[in-house]
Parts: sequence; structure tokens; C-alpha cells
Amino acid sequence: MWRKKYYEDPRRLALAAVAKETETTTPTIASSLPHLDPAKSEKLDLRTLPPLDASKCPRFKLTNRPGFAYGTTSRVLNQDSFDAALAMPSSTLGIPLSVGKPTSTVETEILGHLKSIAASPGNLDPTTATRVAVLNMASERSPGGGWLKGASAQEEALCFRSTLAASLHRVLYPIQQRAGLYTRDVVVFRTSMTDGHKLMIPATPASNLPVVSALSVAGIRRPDVKPLDEASGSTGQTDNSSGHKGNAAKGPFVFADPAARELTKDKMRLCLRMAGARGTTMLVLGAIGCGAFRNPPEEVVKCWQEVLDEDEFAGGWFKEIWFAVYDRRKEGNFEIFSKAFDGKVVGGKAW
Repeated sequence: MWRKKYYEDPRRLALAAVAKETETTTPTIASSLPHLDPAKSEKLDLRTLPPLDASKCPRFKLTNRPGFAYGTTSRVLNQDSFDAALAMPSSTLGIPLSVGKPTSTVETEILGHLKSIAASPGNLDPTTATRVAVLNMASERSPGGGWLKGASAQEEALCFRSTLAASLHRVLYPIQQRAGLYTRDVVVFRTSMTDGHKLMIPATPASNLPVVSALSVAGIRRPDVKPLDEASGSTGQTDNSSGHKGNAAKGPFVFADPAARELTKDKMRLCLRMAGARGTTMLVLGAIGCGAFRNPPEEVVKCWQEVLDEDEFAGGWFKEIWFAVYDRRKEGNFEIFSKAFDGKVVGGKAW
């Protein structure tokens, strides 16, 4: 009975209708943009994707950051991932919002600005450098998660609004623990859920629709966690019987198994390596594994901090990294990430 009520929920039914319309509209969008390939994605694995080569780093310059010449500035927003991505070039580069301009014209402007602030502008890829890459906190089992059934986690929110689902082919699943999918061409053609998922076409010509890239990586599904004693910094014993198994609410908690923590960091390394290897310069990341997968947010923040300061990703591979932590239920994730990252430099280098 509960399943019937769950799937007959009016909100889910409305979102399922949006998903169906998005699914049927996507081929029309794709055919209108023959220079793009929204259905194409590639599976990349951390174990076979070579580490980033420092000689190919664009080396984005920092200003007013004593002690650092090159690096990446981070911000945290309580916002939908695509909304953050669409605002990012204008905010980051100080260029006017691209209302009414063809996307190709906008990308040319973005590339010019990026070249002016990179110490090694020859390392910028003319196609991918201009596109924000968005972390899709994916289901490792199902393409698009439950988007066609009206589910509404972060992955589904991305699929409702764009061509992303067309690139998430069943043959690529399951996504292995240290693998992810890279989609270069993701066309956004709907507004956000809070704005009613309005179709941007035909009012906006297809040639003017924003294009981003996507990094589809799955967090660990409901890992065992254990409480952290804030005063002493010690951790208690895992207590699955008391509900700590897979339950990261009311922390702080940490991963019970060190292997889960290291796997989480590998997933983060994969995100950054995929982005750097494919020429991304602006990234919208997120609280990977938090939310439905119940990873402990304090630990996820620390893992991101540790990975972002590793030598491989230092020296200005990315102009800016934004964390879109949409905390609609006020669970505290936004505040945790904001305290750790907002306005901070990550991967800073003095040379």
C-alpha cells in the first residue's frame, strides 16, 4: 500500500510528466544543434586515467591572495547545481550576463577572459575551457536515478532540465566504484524546479541555450558511520543496532571504515582528474554522498579539503570551484561547506 501511495503522490506524478516531456524534447534539441553530441558520454576510471600533467595546467593567477600566485578560489552556494553553473561565468569572470546572445559568441568571450588570467593560456582547450562542468551525484545503478518516476534528488533535478539523461546509456551501468561518466555537451533547456520547470524554447532559440558539461560520479550508498567525540577528537564504536548504520543525521559522524573514507577521496580525485583532463576550467561540485546516500557531511568536507590540496590539483587548474549545496530541508550541510570553503583558496602555489 505504501508503494502505491508513494508512486501516486501528486508531486511525483507531476515530476514524472516533466521527465517524459524532457525525454521527448531532447531529440529535437539535439537535431537543432548538429555541432554538439548530447548523447555522447565516456566512462573513465581513476585507475586507468593518467594523473594530471602539471605542464598542461593553465595556471590561473590569483590576485590579493598573499603567499599564492596561482590556485583556485572556492565558493559555496545554497542553490541548484545548474543555476549555479549558468551564473558562474558571469560572476567569476566579470562579464555581462549573456541574454540574447548565441552560445558560440558567449563562449568566445569567455575564452578571451580566461586567456587573460591564465599564465599558460596555450593550455586552454577552446571548446571545453568555456564550459562549466557540473558534478552529477549519480546513481551507480540506474541512469538518471529515478527521474522518470518523479524522484527529486540532485541527479534527477539535472535530468529534468537538460539533455543529460540522453547520455547516460544503460550499457555503461553499473558504474564501478572508481569510475564515472563524462558528458561534454549538456544542453540546459528548462528552468529550475522552483521556477516551474518552464521550457526555455521556443522563446530562447536553440542556438542560444546554455551548454555545460557533466561529471557523473556516485557517492557511497549508505556507508556505516560512527559518532565523533568533538571534545576529544576520538571516535566511538560503530553501533549498527542503534541506527548509526547508514545514518548520518545529527552528527558529527565519521566513516566507520577507513576504506570507505579513502574510496570517497578516490571519487573526488576522479571528479577533478576527469575535469582537468578534459579541459574544464570552472567546476560546480557538491556534497557527494550526502543526502539520500547518508554520508557524513563533516567527513565529506574534510575529504574534499584534503583532495583539493593534493599536488596533482594544485597550481591553478581551475579558475573557480563552486560547491552547490542545496539545503532545502535546512539539515546544516550548506553551513558546514560554507565554513570550510566559501572564499577560500584551494590548491594554491607560490610559483
